[in-house]
Amino acid sequence: MKLSRLLPIVILLFCWQGLSAQDVHYTLFNMSPLRTNPALTGAFNGTARLGGIYRGQWFNLDASMTTPSFYVDAPIIRGFRDRDWVGVGLMFLSDQAGPFDLQTSLGGLSASYHLALDKKATSILTLGAQYGQATRKATFNNPLAQQNIETNFGGGGENETEFNAMGNADKNTNYNDISAGLLYRTQLDKTSALELGLSALHLNSPSAGLLGSGGGVGVGTGGQDADRKMTFITHGKYDRMLDEKWSMSPTFFFQTTEGGGNEIVLQAWAGRKVNEDLTLNFGLGGRFGDAGQVLFGADYKDIRAALSYDVNLSSASTITNNVGGFEISAYYIIKIYKQPEIPPAILCPRF
Repeated sequence: MKLSRLLPIVILLFCWQGLSAQDVHYTLFNMSPLRTNPALTGAFNGTARLGGIYRGQWFNLDASMTTPSFYVDAPIIRGFRDRDWVGVGLMFLSDQAGPFDLQTSLGGLSASYHLALDKKATSILTLGAQYGQATRKATFNNPLAQQNIETNFGGGGENETEFNAMGNADKNTNYNDISAGLLYRTQLDKTSALELGLSALHLNSPSAGLLGSGGGVGVGTGGQDADRKMTFITHGKYDRMLDEKWSMSPTFFFQTTEGGGNEIVLQAWAGRKVNEDLTLNFGLGGRFGDAGQVLFGADYKDIRAALSYDVNLSSASTITNNVGGFEISAYYIIKIYKQPEIPPAILCPRF
């Protein structure tokens, strides 16, 4: 089969699977804290944090994917004990992909409780939760979407009658989405710190399908479950200052996927301090069986920015020409501290 005929079929199959819901993933997962783990809400030193991240994938194809996200969070009040605190945050995400114009929009409200495990608060255990409202929609008046994928092409898909039953109208669905997470952070010594996290997305297994009776997606003879399966994420990083100029930060990310597989990401970051205000960051990483990652970033005062580029190394590289995804992200930590009240000095005259 010619590549020009194979390409739309492969893209359509990919997006058809996505109609039963796939989780968004970012290469710069540490720059999307409220999506990665609700327990990261308010997990910083400052008054508030404003941030955003944008991912574009397969931009050399007609069926490209874009995923922007924005968030704000803050540690707002002291907890039950002097060294505990409560964090709250808001997150907005939009994911658009493929010839169906499949779009998922999510708005989430998260809260966290940070529990100090020692008197100096060098070790913190955090429990977080997030409640979200999501909308998913797709358009089926696209000619590519109405092609019949026969089983001998590797699809198990809909026949012509089932496609006609869909009609040309837009399909959409709304659902509630609940997630929770756990985070442990500790200062190991004066030059190193460790962070480990675990989160569970879609605790309520919401129904998110767009097609078929009951919101499901009928594929082949057996149909396909439209409920979003619970997804587990584990993540961690180890920060260490090597000397006055250089630092390192190896990180890992593990996520279960809707299809039953696992996503494993390993990254090695290094930092070079230029002056008191500026640090340049760079590194390499990889998503097992999928892509290599080139990483860049910078810290300037209370601003952190990063960008990444994925080089597609999977079997789809012959179609994508090794082009993967790129990301750009930044956040700013606002610091507003109350000025100490100094009592006025009263000068008494000498006699």
